[in-house]
Amino acid sequence: MKEVKNVNAGKEIAMSNTLVAGKYSLTKEEQNLIFLVASMVKREDKEFHRYKISLSDLEKATGVKHNRVRLKQLMHSIMSKPVWLNKEQTKIANWFAYIEADPKSSALICEFHWSLMPHMIQLQEYFTKAERQLLFSFKSKYSSRLYLLLKSKLGEQAGYANIVDCVLYVDDMINDFDLPKSYSNRYSNFKNKFLLPALEEINQLSDIFVTYDDKDHHRKHGRKITNIKFTVSKVAETEEEFKQKLLDTKNKEDYIPIEASERLREVVLSDELDLDLYYVRSIFRHHHLHDIERVCDDTWRNWDNKKIKDRKRVFIANIKKLEKKPEENHKLPFGFEEV
Repeated sequence: MKEVKNVNAGKEIAMSNTLVAGKYSLTKEEQNLIFLVASMVKREDKEFHRYKISLSDLEKATGVKHNRVRLKQLMHSIMSKPVWLNKEQTKIANWFAYIEADPKSSALICEFHWSLMPHMIQLQEYFTKAERQLLFSFKSKYSSRLYLLLKSKLGEQAGYANIVDCVLYVDDMINDFDLPKSYSNRYSNFKNKFLLPALEEINQLSDIFVTYDDKDHHRKHGRKITNIKFTVSKVAETEEEFKQKLLDTKNKEDYIPIEASERLREVVLSDELDLDLYYVRSIFRHHHLHDIERVCDDTWRNWDNKKIKDRKRVFIANIKKLEKKPEENHKLPFGFEEV
């Protein structure tokens, strides 16, 4: 039996361009689990290990709170969703060879399938690297798919230019990304529901900038648009600029821990309190969640108290009375409670 490795997740993932271009159908939760485990793989490794992932890290990566039933569903689902490794669909592989839920340590133990080793370790050429946190930050699972594919095209010619053109076929994207089949018959749906939102996220968040051209009549068969020309360029930015870009795209709800109650969410996000994004970020960073819950419960109970003229001022004053803590609420351990 293989040894279980407690490896700190790295900042980047690396995958072969073949794997990046593979055909697969995953939920965003499943996709982010793969990115999380991939960030633990070292390019210099000679084989895959079994990696232990804490539930807190898993929940931060996927944005989903996992109990025993939810974990079982995730494990079963991802083990039944393989990846096709070539356009001819003659090579297929599972993402994982083994997944185990370990209730004693509140962790998930994962091992990638051995057939993916050429696509994730000992990589020398034709591979793509990406910031793990960037991939997590995309709101749509399709944005990360298109980002990785376009970045791989840029990387293939990186030695020659910082700007490259590439042509992708609409039907290939629909098929490989598992987009709704109806997009094949109505390009406007493909464009408005997939292409434009994905490019907006990529250009707003990532280290590449992408423009597209679908108006070239030489690439049309009749009136149907069959392919799109993309122009991909590198964006130079410092690490601080990258972090600030991620921060600027967040909203108040992003800073509320997954395990917070619905009442807390309703109070903190209420229009009447109108709390600033940076203030919301600050209170969850500096105070214990159970203390914040108590303040929110008190605010809720006194919501209709006519003696309180300024609820926001009272709320902030009560938060100031709370004891500060050194760690983040998002790092609270989670168990395998029943539902």
